[in-house]
Amino acid sequence: MYLFYGNDNYLLKSRTEKCWKEAAIEEESVETYDFEETSIDEVLSSAMTIPFLTEKKAVVWTNALFLSTAPVVKELTNIEIYLENPNPSTIFIIVCPTQTLDKKRKVVKMLLEKAEVVVCNKEEHQDLYGEIKRIIKENGKSIDANALQQFISRVGTDSLTMMNELDKLLLFSEGIDKIDIQMVRDVTTRNLEENIFTLVNALLAKDHTLIMHIYKDLLTMNIDPVWMMGVIMNKFQEILYTKELIHLKRTFEEIMKYFQASKGRVYYMVKNAKDTSDDELYEYMSELETLDYQIKSGQIDKFIGIEMFLYRRASI
Repeated sequence: MYLFYGNDNYLLKSRTEKCWKEAAIEEESVETYDFEETSIDEVLSSAMTIPFLTEKKAVVWTNALFLSTAPVVKELTNIEIYLENPNPSTIFIIVCPTQTLDKKRKVVKMLLEKAEVVVCNKEEHQDLYGEIKRIIKENGKSIDANALQQFISRVGTDSLTMMNELDKLLLFSEGIDKIDIQMVRDVTTRNLEENIFTLVNALLAKDHTLIMHIYKDLLTMNIDPVWMMGVIMNKFQEILYTKELIHLKRTFEEIMKYFQASKGRVYYMVKNAKDTSDDELYEYMSELETLDYQIKSGQIDKFIGIEMFLYRRASI
């Protein structure tokens, strides 16, 4: 039995695949279930069933948040019974995408005692640039500095998304020795939430150049300005919630857990919450609500409206 937990989705995925491959289990003998979509009894029944035409099989149970501090409504007794008498012909892999386990729960205590446990957390000092350059070099290629910057800016810092996009880029560049910025733009998919988050930070910092750069990038992706406004509004609400959590004396780690966000993102949320007054945040939100009404009632074109809002707020 194996337990992989942590906040790095790429590490969770790669470590899981490595586990059943090292056990010489073919992919067709791997059964995968999601805790939120599949009943506990169905997963355990699969784990207890003897494999067909092979000596061993693997059962992968993803999204096992019953091991985290999140509330659980499902009965866990049957899991505990299985852990006492696991099927020796099944490689049972439990994957929990959380940074912290609830060690007060009996099932967690049992797994820590009986399973091989691997922590898959992102390193705070993780060198994304170096890792990408290393992988590209291993594939016999190089990448322009500007192209590398553009790649990370576009795909964000989620390791699983990043590696998926890097695979696409390497496949696209087959037969080409050097990856340039245009190839990155042609192939990679923008991480929209990451861009809106950066846009809000730029708004609060009054960075006019960055604001318009991100806005134009979003337009080239045919993003609807009304959708954009809604997401910006949500980001301002997040900052208000962060202010309230700070007021309640919640720790940095507790705020991370509340938003299920990375350290880097929460750092800026806390910074913005401390540097921005309630009145300024309400001003932004009120202005966006008014603009939303004006656009939907036909008083102003949505493209002109959002651009005027961004120019005005960057100049105040």
